[in-house]
Amino acid sequence: MITPNLESLINDTYGTITNGTDLPPPNFFAHRMILAARNTDVDGINDLVLGRMRGEEKHFFSADHII
Repeated sequence: MITPNLESLINDTYGTITNGTDLPPPNFFAHRMILAARNTDVDGINDLVLGRMRGEEKHFFSADHII
């Protein structure tokens, strides 16, 4: 898909996430994605998409090794 800008790409991919008061069902994101080559691009896109979602922000932490 070719779009004129990032906002248009996000609207075309995730347009319904700001409709209503509830979050979309979990499988909503399993069938929609935007691929980017660099982590900095991914972080920017994630910030824009998450900023459109309603509700309280939550942080989850993980570890990538066993202690």
